[in-house]
Amino acid sequence: MKLSWPATTLSLIGHAVLVLILVLFARPHTLPDVPRAMQAMLVAPPTTVKAAPKSSAPAVEPAPEPLPAPDPEPKIEPKPEPKVEPKKEPVPEPKTETKPAQKPDAKPKAKPDPEPKPAPDKKLEKSPDPAAETKRVMDEAKRIAEAAQAKQEADIRRKQQEVLAQQMQSEIDDLANSATNAALAKQQAAQLREFTLAINRKIKSQWRRPPQVSGQLSTLMRITLIPGGEVTSVIVTKSSGNEAFDASVKDAVLRASPLPVPADAAVFRDNFRIFSLNYTTEE
Repeated sequence: MKLSWPATTLSLIGHAVLVLILVLFARPHTLPDVPRAMQAMLVAPPTTVKAAPKSSAPAVEPAPEPLPAPDPEPKIEPKPEPKVEPKKEPVPEPKTETKPAQKPDAKPKAKPDPEPKPAPDKKLEKSPDPAAETKRVMDEAKRIAEAAQAKQEADIRRKQQEVLAQQMQSEIDDLANSATNAALAKQQAAQLREFTLAINRKIKSQWRRPPQVSGQLSTLMRITLIPGGEVTSVIVTKSSGNEAFDASVKDAVLRASPLPVPADAAVFRDNFRIFSLNYTTEE
């Protein structure tokens, strides 16, 4: 069954309007990049779409009476879809790298290793001379002996010097001690003489001459004291020959107690604990 020309025209117009609406409202704002294969398909010329006969087409009404033929309406051709040209990606130009000219290596040429000298054959070496070896051993032994002797002599001299130094130091110490002892002895002697004179003066102050005593007489007595100078005993060790004189001197010693003695305990013990006194009368 063939369609009439007006029906075909209306069908084409409807399809064109539908396609236009889809393009205007369904198109995304930003289209993705179209592959090159689809670009080729889009660039191809549009083909005429023929309306396929619909199986469920409405029943064709009987043709009306022929009217005067109207003026042919202008044929509305569907607007072609805008061609979406893909963005042409700029093809990067190949960079031509200018490599700097390589400088020739200025490394000095390695010197060739010297050829190793052949090791001397031990068999060809001469054996040492026995006489020279003996002389060398003797010289070495002599040198060692001389060094040992020199060391021994140096040790002897050093020891002698040490002994001399010790002797000199000992003599110096002895002289110093002697001088010190002499000074101490002199000082002690002066101190003893002073206390002896003081004891004699005190005894004489207590002596009373007996009537039968005349002339110059002398008696020696041993006196025992305790610390503080108190007299504990008086013994006549050498009599004057006059018993009255000896007895008068003994009584004077007892009356003079306590006698003047040094405060130093050691000096008192060594010199005044027990001492002898020679008492002489004046003419």
